[in-house]
Amino acid sequence: MSEVISTSDARPWTDPNAVPFLQIKNVTKKFGAFTSVYDVSLDIYKGEIFCLLGGSGCGKSTLLRMLSGFEGLTSGQIIIDGQDQAGIPPYNRPTNMMFQTYALFPHMTVEKNIAYGLKRDGLPRAEIATRVTDILSLVQMEGFATRKPHQLSGGQRQRVALARSLVKKPKLLLLDEPLGALDKKLREETQFELIKIQESLGVTFVVVTHDQEEAMTLSSRIGVMTAGEIVQVGTPREIYEYPRNRFVADFIGSVNIFEGRIAEDGESHVIVASPEAGLDIYVPHSISGVIGQKVAVAVRPEKVVISKDDLGDLRNKLIGTVDEIAYMGDASVYQIRLDNGKRVRVTQTNLTRSEESTLNYGDRVNLGWDGSAGVVVTS
Repeated sequence: MSEVISTSDARPWTDPNAVPFLQIKNVTKKFGAFTSVYDVSLDIYKGEIFCLLGGSGCGKSTLLRMLSGFEGLTSGQIIIDGQDQAGIPPYNRPTNMMFQTYALFPHMTVEKNIAYGLKRDGLPRAEIATRVTDILSLVQMEGFATRKPHQLSGGQRQRVALARSLVKKPKLLLLDEPLGALDKKLREETQFELIKIQESLGVTFVVVTHDQEEAMTLSSRIGVMTAGEIVQVGTPREIYEYPRNRFVADFIGSVNIFEGRIAEDGESHVIVASPEAGLDIYVPHSISGVIGQKVAVAVRPEKVVISKDDLGDLRNKLIGTVDEIAYMGDASVYQIRLDNGKRVRVTQTNLTRSEESTLNYGDRVNLGWDGSAGVVVTS
């Protein structure tokens, strides 16, 4: 997973004087007795690629549709560029939306698909032609203007849909699972192209996705959603390295969770007594907890050291047996079974091309991690 940081990287969300471009204030959406989005407040700044990340049914697409005006609010307020959007229909909002299905007109050429919205707005022919030519160049589709959607690959259709969304120069572009229809390799390539296009235009993007890697790659910040609420907002690095609770730790990437209770909470460290780990886990940061409080320690697999040899002065050490090995190309994943049955996941980067692994099924191994690798989380 990677965090792409713009060279301009002003990080306006850290500036108390910065004015948010998009303000979502205490927004709730109910469908009868069911609450899809509950009391969501969020500030998004001009030029951001902000990702709403969550599983199916968490409310992220409903929130996106409320931003676009396709769904009304039960309560709350949405302000875009200083203007309250209450009562403003979708076609009069400074937004455009790119749908997961792309929704291209099958009987129209690429050129006509892109120009459709501009013609509906009554722009002069010369301006339409110029805008269409420019946007085709931006998405690298200059040679496909006369083709129809069925003559394009999935990646090409995605670019046409993006061009159609951007050609009207919206202040805010809303993207609902924009890369979901692409295969893995093409999706990864397109993510970086999307970042370049966004940076060249300076349009603010709000992206809905369930794909953690996509959110980590695309976004300046991520809002993690579950059960209609945003449970944490932060940069990809903050979300991954410092999850606020167990749900976020477990949802973003792979993680080892060790249950336990606070045995000691000092000014600069916490000790969590964890029977399932078989040790008192040392974490060099304090929390606002009480002795005996039930917590968990989250440790990412790539931060766990594995060896047949002694691990020296590492503070947190375990012993187990290699149960499973998965070769992933760039890395190998080991499933280690502790003597009490607890399974621990370890990821090691493959630095050489040797076919001989130093670890094999059934090997007894030592595991350990530096204290700073663990994060204490609550439920």
